[in-house]
Amino acid sequence: MSRLKLILFVVLLVIGGCGTADDEGQDFGDLFLGIEGVVLTEEEHPGGWGRSDCVACHPIAEIHRVDRTGMALPLEDIREFVEEEGPDSCPICHGDNGVEEW
Repeated sequence: MSRLKLILFVVLLVIGGCGTADDEGQDFGDLFLGIEGVVLTEEEHPGGWGRSDCVACHPIAEIHRVDRTGMALPLEDIREFVEEEGPDSCPICHGDNGVEEW
């Protein structure tokens, strides 16, 4: 069943590409359920793999707005950190996304 969810997730990413979010922020489901958890893989992130300009598709104002993990993440702290550090903060939690140097 989780393999089916993964396939559906990848298909939705490919179909959706870069889009805008509603008041609930971007919804890519629970990233902890991915192959490497919150660390991005080429398989799960084919359209953005190898790109360091994360905010081109994931505007800072639209990410980390809703905790979709059920783990009670400190989203306010995460948002504040990302706003201060910008895209350079992405690899800390999400891996290098196939980018050699940030």
